[in-house]
Amino acid sequence: MNQHLLRQRLSDLAEPSYRAFSKKLKVSDRLIFGIRTPKLQKLIKQLYGEEGIKALDDFFIYQEPSYEEIQIAFSLFGLLKLDYQSALSYLDRLRPFNDSWATNDNLAGWFSHLAQEKDFYRYLRSLLREQNPYDQRLGIVSLMNYYLEENSIAETLVELASVTNPHYYVVMALGWAYATAFCKDRNKTLPYLQPGILGEQVRRKAIQKCLESRLVSEEDKTLLKSLRKTP
Repeated sequence: MNQHLLRQRLSDLAEPSYRAFSKKLKVSDRLIFGIRTPKLQKLIKQLYGEEGIKALDDFFIYQEPSYEEIQIAFSLFGLLKLDYQSALSYLDRLRPFNDSWATNDNLAGWFSHLAQEKDFYRYLRSLLREQNPYDQRLGIVSLMNYYLEENSIAETLVELASVTNPHYYVVMALGWAYATAFCKDRNKTLPYLQPGILGEQVRRKAIQKCLESRLVSEEDKTLLKSLRKTP
């Protein structure tokens, strides 16, 4: 869709109070219209039904796309369920627009069909070696979403431990991933929460998130509290 026409539709859905709320959450440093999720999702489904892949292709000629325009493009990418090679090609073109925790976690939520491909694990692992912290976060959150199952969790924990970037949103993602892993497989994850393997910020963030989880037993929470005090 023409960017001018899309922005007219976005403006019609925008709420100043929600824009202010979104800015407080730091969802993006870009232009934010302030559109509630159900309304934005409805618009995305309309664009998908009306234009299909054309709506995604048009995105790449937009000037300084807004937060919502990026979210629309990422969601269209997921809804289209492109074949593997086409999907990777589009994903590489979309990644430069992934510059916030909110856009990142939306994009990472659309990979279920790609995770069925054996090579996709290798692709995500390569993101952990990128310099861009949001490429790294995309790799971390995606590995957490799709590769913490019995046959992959051990390798994934090793891969995540290789990330040492102190960027706030990388550290937060790693803490989230290790806490999620603990809830899925306590015995494989617990050694990583001992001092000495993970960066201390990541280790403490992971323990904090475990303590906040209802999926962690009270006995384990007592153990984790003692580990948190360990220098």
